[in-house]
Amino acid sequence: MARDPITPPATETDAPRHILARESTRRWVLLGLEVLFLLVIIVSLDVLWSRANHRYDLSPGQKYSLSEVTGQTFRALNQPVQATVFYRRGDREKHDELLRLLAEQSPNFTYQLFDLDRAPGIAQRYGVTAYGTAVLETATNRVSTPVTDEERLLNATLRVTQGERTIYFLVGHGENDAADSEERNGYGIVRRVLETENYRVRPLPLRQLGAVPQGAHLVIASGPKEDLSPDELNALSAYFAAGGNGLFLLDPYTVPELSQYLAQFGFVLADDVIVDTQGQVAGGDPFTPTIGNFSREVFPRDPRGEPVLPVVRSVGVQDGKAQAFAFSGEASWAIRNRTRAEQGEITFKEGEDQRGPLPVAAVAATGKEKQGKIVVLGDSGFVDNFYARVPGNVDFFMNTVGWMLGRQELVALGRMAQVSEAKRNTTPAQALYLTSSQSRRFFWIMVVLEPLVVFAIGLVIFLRRRQNG
Repeated sequence: MARDPITPPATETDAPRHILARESTRRWVLLGLEVLFLLVIIVSLDVLWSRANHRYDLSPGQKYSLSEVTGQTFRALNQPVQATVFYRRGDREKHDELLRLLAEQSPNFTYQLFDLDRAPGIAQRYGVTAYGTAVLETATNRVSTPVTDEERLLNATLRVTQGERTIYFLVGHGENDAADSEERNGYGIVRRVLETENYRVRPLPLRQLGAVPQGAHLVIASGPKEDLSPDELNALSAYFAAGGNGLFLLDPYTVPELSQYLAQFGFVLADDVIVDTQGQVAGGDPFTPTIGNFSREVFPRDPRGEPVLPVVRSVGVQDGKAQAFAFSGEASWAIRNRTRAEQGEITFKEGEDQRGPLPVAAVAATGKEKQGKIVVLGDSGFVDNFYARVPGNVDFFMNTVGWMLGRQELVALGRMAQVSEAKRNTTPAQALYLTSSQSRRFFWIMVVLEPLVVFAIGLVIFLRRRQNG
């Protein structure tokens, strides 16, 4: 009779080997390894995602994104900037959202948030007593500002990282009022944009002062209706001889003596008006051309959108003394006869009128070492309170100012007239400006071609179904 083999009892040394040999143990080990690998994958993806963070703002007007000028300014930061923000309880997320967007633009921008009620010691150290205050610091400078919107933080960042530039607007000759935000021909909107980008705007009663103030970085003559006196011109000459900057926005048929004064710098200002029946804004008149041609050799960067210049004169140049950098369209021409222009005659007369493209803006150097610039533009109305809303107009103006003052980081694209909290909370009405040719293409594509394509597709489907019974 056979006897069952006797299994010897497991000793303490054999117990782990016995446990590992169990099927359930192997399953638990495999499950643990799978969970571990899954965690490694998740952590790796999180690290990769944090290092390559991309946001896509599909909202109308890009209201959850920074403006182009803000992004470009922060990406150009070349020194550390620390923002310390003191918030009211419940407002942390609102401030954190905007500050995080800014920090994503540059590793040189960091921030910290404190509840003002819970951090009185830190607030006292910074001298902060109001909710929603941001203190921006560099190694050598400190600026405080209300952190209510992107615009204020941009302004504060520019102030803390670089000095202010002072711009004087000439007054006393019928110029557009830089302090007027209500009237159509005021310059209130463009003044606000200037101040947003850290320019200090001041009036210049040159007749009373007798000289351009020390520290003036730029003098702007915005559409004077009367000529300057000889003493004022002498004061400007002294300023330009020292390398000063001047921007002259001169409308047609105005200030003949000032035009003659500018001839010594190489500008040739004729009494004419530019007409463009092809490049006019749809619904506008031929005396409101769009400007889409810029000299890349002179002007650093085209504005986004074609500027619209209402009633503009040509700005010729003397070779070797001044250079033109913005031009009207190929189909434009200049009417030299004022009576014909005032009567609205838009027929080209050979031998009397001048064919385009025509220069509408030019620049000349000032100072012994040519360190300054004089820019003459043939129109002042393109950045008044009405036309400043046209896409491209404020960009063109601000790019010109930034280029003249050596602030290349602000020669940016996509500059908005208002970068405010309203951008985040509302969807503003969008304006679309089309030239006559663009309007015609839009009509044929959207009104004629698209319905015809849809009709043709429907007709083919109908015929095939009918053939198939």
